[in-house]
Amino acid sequence: MSRTEKIQQYIEERFLVEFGGDLDADTDLFKAGVIDSFGYIQLMNFLEDEFAFQMDEADILTDVFVSLSSIDDFVARKLAEPNPR
Repeated sequence: MSRTEKIQQYIEERFLVEFGGDLDADTDLFKAGVIDSFGYIQLMNFLEDEFAFQMDEADILTDVFVSLSSIDDFVARKLAEPNPR
């Protein structure tokens, strides 16, 4: 399973939604009512655990990842860092 598929599966299972139709990779998940601030924290914890990297305050506060595409791009950048943990 690819990185994107893992993130998508988590979002679908955790927030009881399905991508396709009205919800696509570029949908703002906050505006669509899929994720709230608590869900966002849960998602960030999942990403750290699943992909073995650690976020700092700057990661969380400077960029709010609102779509599957932006979340996936962020994870790719974190994994490309020399020491993501």
